Amino acid sequence: QARRTILTAQAGAGALFVLHFFALGAHTGMLMCALGLAQMAAAYPERRPRWLRVLFALTVPAALAVAAATWQGPMSALSAAGFILGTIGRWQSAVGRMRLFFLSSTVVGAGHNALAGSAFGLASDAMTLSGHLLSLWRARPAVRQRSALALH
Repeated sequence: QARRTILTAQAGAGALFVLHFFALGAHTGMLMCALGLAQMAAAYPERRPRWLRVLFALTVPAALAVAAATWQGPMSALSAAGFILGTIGRWQSAVGRMRLFFLSSTVVGAGHNALAGSAFGLASDAMTLSGHLLSLWRARPAVRQRSALALH
């Protein structure tokens, strides 16, 4: 359930970023976010039929093609690298691993946002990093155990 909640929240933000990058004229980021939305839809079900796995997998060469077709040097490379890390994260079944990949994807994506001149993107990156770091810290075994003891 937590995994699907994360994907839903990420899809909402991704839809807004499609519009944001369109307004900035950052076509690589816009198209990468749109492909990310397709990935989230394909990764959402706990049980994924073959056609969804194929759809998910096809977004990777599509993202690489977008990066090549809209090549803007390091900005495109960072966008593609962030997309790949996010791809790996979206396919994870364990929330902790998912968050670790999203954390690394966000750091790389912040490089894209800095080069794109997206203050909105950088603010979002800061909040996303804070959220993932806090969630990972709270999920540590010692913290979970203390929280469980405090409830009794």
